[in-house]
Amino acid sequence: ILVVIPCPEEAALSAGEVEGAVASALEDARREGLRGKAVTPFLLARVAELTGGRTLAANLALLRENARTAALIAIALSP
Repeated sequence: ILVVIPCPEEAALSAGEVEGAVASALEDARREGLRGKAVTPFLLARVAELTGGRTLAANLALLRENARTAALIAIALSP
């Protein structure tokens, strides 16, 4: 079973805003010569910076929603 949870609407960003920030962050990483395992933390930090922290807030809201949903599923499946 695959359960997919969307980002809560109040924390969601537009696709265009996220795509633009990711494209800029990827270009910054390329310019800095980052490769391998250094890329992901750089991208997460840079995208958060470019969006004024809104992607971090969205990720945290999604994490909370995932935990809430997992708890509800666990309760529903418990004997």
